[in-house]
Amino acid sequence: MARITPIDVIKGISGKYGSGSSDYFATNTSSNRIHLAKYLNKPTGPATEMQLAQMQIFGKQQKMAAAWLRANRPSEENGNKGTEAYQEAQALKKQAHLSNVRQIVLKYMDEEGNVTLPASGTTNGGYTPPDNSGPESGGGSATPGDGDLEP
Repeated sequence: MARITPIDVIKGISGKYGSGSSDYFATNTSSNRIHLAKYLNKPTGPATEMQLAQMQIFGKQQKMAAAWLRANRPSEENGNKGTEAYQEAQALKKQAHLSNVRQIVLKYMDEEGNVTLPASGTTNGGYTPPDNSGPESGGGSATPGDGDLEP
């Protein structure tokens, strides 16, 4: 089967296509794949309780993933390539053709924030998850690294 390489104009399209359209484009830069989606049932009204609960769970997972990445990313302590766990996560990211190592961390993270990579078994890479008894458990206070971007 022939492989098509998209031109730069098409690669640059991301988001909604036209003001009145329900078509959305997304380009995965690492795999050069372009996805087209049609948004059919737009939500109306405020978020439900289940949606709010899911948003809180997602926010908690993102904070734990950011903390794990900060503890394992390349630094003076961890070396030029990061910890061994970080390097394994990077290798899994490349194998899965994903664009961000955070996706791998989230995939293999349990509810307590422990990351279990398939190549090495259980490893936290020096990161200890919070015990949810501090101010972060209320969900209202900012934690260090909120909004941090992954390197």
